[in-house]
Amino acid sequence: MIKPSIGDLLDGVAVSLRESVLPEIPAGPTRRQIQAAISVIRRAALVWDKTGPYLYADNKDIEETLRQVCSILERAESKGNIADAKPLRQRLSATFDRSGDPDAEYPSPAALAARNLKLQTLLAELQEALHERPSSPSQGLLQSAERTEILGILRGLFRRMLQRELEVTASPLTRR
Repeated sequence: MIKPSIGDLLDGVAVSLRESVLPEIPAGPTRRQIQAAISVIRRAALVWDKTGPYLYADNKDIEETLRQVCSILERAESKGNIADAKPLRQRLSATFDRSGDPDAEYPSPAALAARNLKLQTLLAELQEALHERPSSPSQGLLQSAERTEILGILRGLFRRMLQRELEVTASPLTRR
């Protein structure tokens, strides 16, 4: 582990600005800009060291949820409860992380962020598919019991995602 961490360094910069520079700046726009910069630096310091683990957990959770959804779509399709869901299932399945290798290198924050964006884009696409109007009353995700099951699974995912984000972004004082 590298000490001081990036978060420690950023926090040190914010403290230095607040204690050494800010008292020397007269009231006015420049002082307000320095105060805003201190706030931004403090926020970055608060989340910096947590971003990688947050994105890693988020990606794993989204992927597991999409696997569940694929299974439900496949089951519904085999029972004839929905129109052809194969294209959607293929897009979802194509994104599954195939790196089950325990010796695989931990992804960089940039790789984790890119993957998170891709997974969240798929979640949005899935939600659109769940809410689109079917061409006939007997087809489409809108009419199926599986739709209700999938929506419940997605609500659970979104609650977990919000909880993780709160754990990362909330100040220590508001988490009590």
